[in-house]
Amino acid sequence: MSFRAAVLILGFRAAALAAESPGDAALSFVRGLAGEQGVVRLEQSALDGGTTEKRRGEIESRLKRLGRGIRPDELRVLEEKIDGELAAVLLAQVNVNDVASVQVHAIGLVRSEDRWRPAPVPASFDSTGLSFRPGLLQRARDLETWMLHARGRHWVRLKNDAFALLRDAMLKESDLDELHESTPEQVVADFLAALRARSLPGALALVGGLEHPLPPEWDDSLVAIKRAFTASGEPHREWRLLSAPDALREIVLSGVDDTDAVVSIVALDPAADWRERPSARVMHVSLNRAKGGSWRILLPQVLLDPVGRELGRVDERLDEVDAFDAELLTRFPEKLRERIPAACEATPRAAAEALLKAFREPGLESLIARLDLSGEAAPALATLHRAARIWQRCRRPDDAAMPVLLDVHEVGDDACVLVQMFSAKPPDKASLEAFFLRRGSAGWTTSPGLTRASGLGQSLQAEGIRGWLAAARKARERDWSVGLPTRLGGIAADSAPSEAEARRVVEEWRAAIVDGDVRGMLVRSACFDDHAGASRLLRNSGYELQARQRGEIIGCHRSGRWAAISMRVPPVPGDDSADAYPLHIVIASDEGPRVLSELDLFDPLTRGRDFLNRRVWERIAARLPDGARGELEAVFDKHRALAAADRAKGPPSSQ
Repeated sequence: MSFRAAVLILGFRAAALAAESPGDAALSFVRGLAGEQGVVRLEQSALDGGTTEKRRGEIESRLKRLGRGIRPDELRVLEEKIDGELAAVLLAQVNVNDVASVQVHAIGLVRSEDRWRPAPVPASFDSTGLSFRPGLLQRARDLETWMLHARGRHWVRLKNDAFALLRDAMLKESDLDELHESTPEQVVADFLAALRARSLPGALALVGGLEHPLPPEWDDSLVAIKRAFTASGEPHREWRLLSAPDALREIVLSGVDDTDAVVSIVALDPAADWRERPSARVMHVSLNRAKGGSWRILLPQVLLDPVGRELGRVDERLDEVDAFDAELLTRFPEKLRERIPAACEATPRAAAEALLKAFREPGLESLIARLDLSGEAAPALATLHRAARIWQRCRRPDDAAMPVLLDVHEVGDDACVLVQMFSAKPPDKASLEAFFLRRGSAGWTTSPGLTRASGLGQSLQAEGIRGWLAAARKARERDWSVGLPTRLGGIAADSAPSEAEARRVVEEWRAAIVDGDVRGMLVRSACFDDHAGASRLLRNSGYELQARQRGEIIGCHRSGRWAAISMRVPPVPGDDSADAYPLHIVIASDEGPRVLSELDLFDPLTRGRDFLNRRVWERIAARLPDGARGELEAVFDKHRALAAADRAKGPPSSQ
């Protein structure tokens, strides 16, 4: 590089540094502090080199606390003031949907070596060593005074501007005339709807956000509702009761006088805590009438608190809460039935399939339609709790059970359904559940007791049901999957299904995997007719059902008794592993083409996978005549070549 070029480059760099404004430097510094992972880089600040370690630690702690409230995308420069080699900058942090979070940050800066360096302590020039530089100390104090006054002035203006925008948003959600005419019960119902829809303006309008002047408790209500919408980590239990989309809630009572009202809500939230048996809970919401005549909600203290208190547990006996709340709880099933009509089916099997499908739904509405909530209130509430517990079991994040319909036994107007609660951990262990059905004038639905002793006790044909159930349980204990996958004694030579048949059954099999439809997967599966075959099939099914990935067919192969489908299956979201390339083997059976899923062959990328493939070859040699293994090995070689070519093209997103 020539001397002239070097001089030019150095000149450009110096000009770039000098061109950075105090506002740019302040923005960069404060954005770098943001969040729990923010980094305090005091060496980039104007910190005096003689600052003690103790003082450095105090400054770092203060900046880290500041950083936890910083939202970088909302920061902008409001105003800057320059006095020679000193400057002061005001930064605004504004979110129009969150008036309470308006902030104005003040940063002092010192120019050193043609670069603006932020003072380490916000809103001051402390610890910068300016007191040792003649003539600068008073100028620094003048800038600190300016930051103090200008910061307060801008904060008031920004908060007013943000609230004006928020009020416009509230008016779009709530009509003032309708709000004036609403009853307390309707106001609370609208509030619950706004929470469920995650409409911050809609919720704020119902706690007095449209009143002028604003109610005394406005700031606390604003902070609490905003926190409920944005909180991460452990959920606030009471806010979940009011807002969780997978919870049930009903207004069961309202009491009103001229200026005050109380509306009582019963809610059931089985997803609040997977460790806890779900039970319905009562919450009372107070309202008062504003000067303009409309009702506004007064949030109870438990909703204003940053962390919700533990609610008292309520079990099926109803004697662990006071008598008034206990009576309100018994109204819950009737209120649910008024809103969600009962659904019946023409046959007990259709009713059983609809019930199990409801257990897999993301919310509880479909399940309520399948429950008999008639009769006395306390048993109906107990049935509701049992159903919620099973729904919870089907959705546990650590080990969700998937209900599999095994048998249906009908006796007169009663029926019993035997179900395996399939778990991938371990998949071959019997975990049997019995549900009881009843035929009414409209068709089949669940009996009032639903399951276990309560359900059997409600059966009109209890003795006949009890005997069948005992025998059915015993028959399923060792191998619960009997009757679902096809059991093979052997595979006839030259019996390979057609390519169209193989593609169709694999597509249906993988669609069942994605849907968590264990029965649909198993009835399209096959294994050899020994205990090891069923165990291997269930183990492999568990792996597939944990991942729930559909995959893509990249080829089909046929040879002798085998048809096989080459697949590319991506890893689950968040897993950076490479795509997997399984070979799904399809055989012909008396029931039609089936996926021989106890044999799980993958293009091996690891020694462990190569070892597992060798076990598959040993299994084939032990169960089938000579020549069967060679036919499949030829198919597997084609699969590996196809997988290698597909892998070389890169992931689909890069093509």
